[in-house]
Order: sequence, then C-alpha cells, then structure tokens
Amino acid sequence: MLCGAGAAVHAQDLPPLQLAGYGSVAVYRGDDAVVGVAPGTRNPRHSLNGEWRADGDSVLGLQLRWPASDTLEAVWQLQASDELVRNFRPSTQWLYLGWQFSPSWRLRLGRQPLPLLLASENAKVGYAHTAVRPMPTVYSLNGAYPTDALTLSWTAPAWGGNLLLDLATGRNTLTLTRGRIDVKSSHMAALRWQREHLALRLGVADFRFNIEDSGLARELDALSQPGSVCGNCAAKLSDRAPARDIQGALLTLALVWTPGPYEFTGEFTRRGGNSVFSPEASGWYVQLARRQGDWTPYGAVGETRFHERALGLQARPGTPPAVQNSLDLLDRSLQSPFDRRILLAGLRWDFAEGMALKLQAERWSALRDRSTPRGGDISLAPGQNWDGRVQLLSASLDFVF
Repeated sequence: MLCGAGAAVHAQDLPPLQLAGYGSVAVYRGDDAVVGVAPGTRNPRHSLNGEWRADGDSVLGLQLRWPASDTLEAVWQLQASDELVRNFRPSTQWLYLGWQFSPSWRLRLGRQPLPLLLASENAKVGYAHTAVRPMPTVYSLNGAYPTDALTLSWTAPAWGGNLLLDLATGRNTLTLTRGRIDVKSSHMAALRWQREHLALRLGVADFRFNIEDSGLARELDALSQPGSVCGNCAAKLSDRAPARDIQGALLTLALVWTPGPYEFTGEFTRRGGNSVFSPEASGWYVQLARRQGDWTPYGAVGETRFHERALGLQARPGTPPAVQNSLDLLDRSLQSPFDRRILLAGLRWDFAEGMALKLQAERWSALRDRSTPRGGDISLAPGQNWDGRVQLLSASLDFVF
C-alpha cells in the first residue's frame, strides 16, 4: 500500500509504465510406443505411447515498456516456459533501449531476437500465430533465440508499398543439457516489402560459435589419437567436425498473401556451415487458412532435408567388426540424416477478445533414416527400430493482455 501511495505521488513526474503480457495453456500427445515427440527442440521431455503432457507449448510472458519520450523507449520482457534446463524459471527475453532518431531510422540496443524469420519476434506468443506454433520444418533449423545485439532499421515508401531494412549484429549463449553453445558473433540483414495484402521477405545471416562440451571434446579427441581404433578420424574430424570456431550461414525467404478471408503463408530457409555441428540443411512449409467469423480452419505441409555428406570414418585393419559398426553409427549421427515431412490440420476459435482456443493434429514422417538415435523434438533411443511415422495432437488456450 505504501509503495502504491508513493507511486501515485510521483505519477505526474514520470512517464507511465505500460504492462502487457501473453500466455498459453497447452497440452500435447504423441501416439508412438517407440519414439517420443515434443513440440520443440528445446523441450526437455517427450510424450510417448499416448501420454498427455502440459509442458511443451505452455508459457507465460510479461512485458514492461517505459516510453521515456516520443522517440525513446525501454522494454523488458520476462518469459517462463519449460525450456530445457530452466524448468519454467523466468528468463529475460527482451531487455533493450529503442531510439527513433528520425522518421525513417530506428536503433535498438540490448537483448532481443534478431528479425530474420517471420516469427522471430513472437515465436512463443501463441495468440499471434494461426497455428499452435511456428512450423518446425523451418524453425527447428534456426530458432529465434534472444541475442545481445545492436539492430538498425530503416523504412521508406517503395513500389507502391512500404520497404523495411533491418541490419543487426550481436552474440548470445545457448545452454544445453550438457555444456553450452557460445555464439561469438552473429550478423544479419533482412529486407521486407509490403503492399496491401502482400508481403515479401528476404534475409541473410552468418554466425560463428563454439561448442563448450567437455564430454564431446574428450570423445572426439580420443578417436583422433594416433593409437585409436579409427584410422582416419584425426583427418576427417579435424576437417569436417570442428567444435570450435564453427562458421555458418542462413538464407531465408518468406511470403504472406491475405486476399479476403484467406491467408497464405510460405517460408523457406537454407543453412550451411564448415562443420557437421552446423549441418547443411533446408526447410520449407506452406500454410493456408480461411477466416469464417470467429473460426479459422487451417492446414499446412512442410519438409526438412539434410544435405550433409557422410564422413566415411574407417576402423584400423584388424579391429573387430563391432568397431566399424560403432564408427558407422557415429558417422550417421554426425551426418544428421533426419529428413522429415509434416502434415497438419487445425482449427482456431477466437471466442473472446484477446483469447483463442486451438486444436491441431500433425503427422510427422521420416523420409530417410528410421534407426539412428536422435534427440530434439523426436527422441529415439539406441537399438530401437521405428516405422518412421508419429502423430502429434495439440490443444492450446492462447491469450494476450
């Protein structure tokens, strides 16, 4: 009460603080007895054999904005979700200063997602998306993670519409179940053009990072020693599997077309790098939705393809066949042959202001490998053979305030 009274006394001296938020209360269910499935690559738990779980897409976010003047603002956003090692502990997603120093130019300094993909700035805001979540065939290749960055934006009329250019540079750290990824530098540019019901987008980025994982480093170092069971690991791993100073690049394309009650969305990304720990891959999806009053049925299809070549690891002559089998398994794992297709259909009901209820069914199909152990949003244990198909059923109540 005393704090409230003090705030009231100074209310006329300070600009008003603006509080907003978003959240999702969601459940999901995978139907397979062999593989576990999760809504995202950073969810620590999976649904197996028809188990209902409530941790995947469930999230609560709060955002505090202070408009210090007509041209200067400060933004702080906290988010709590079941994100790998955090277990719903809140973390800072945004913490930046924004300065509109001219009608066409804007500067943003601090923690923020880099504006590379369509859903970069609202990936966890379920209400902002027609579907339950952004399509994983694209977003599993490059998530919208918070970055300590400097972003410069320019906008101007062009070709009967509006043109926006974003330039950004920054760095961030991504925590893993064991170790972390330190992104030493990340640079990007995105060009967006919008006119009435059509929006086009092109983005490019390059990045450099280290994998800080002592267990991985010991395993690779042991295979590269002169007396190891692998005859060519020293050369192959040094050439194509460095865990430090990894360099990568991204290309993204997107289209949004909204004629009348329809909404057509398409997005494509291509990733490359100098290490199997940033494997060459491409992903795409197209989604069609139709708004009918408060109801929006929608459907989508997408694929992810990995283009990384096998390393060709070879055991030394005279070693048991089991050694070569073990090296072949390691080779397949590093190659990431996890191509897949996703078909989904869903229904969104905007039953109240700022609130939407969604029901979504997905069919995930492996297009190449069905036996190599894997993690991420598909969990397959060693020694298991999978038929390559899994169904994911999701329901969510999304809200903004």
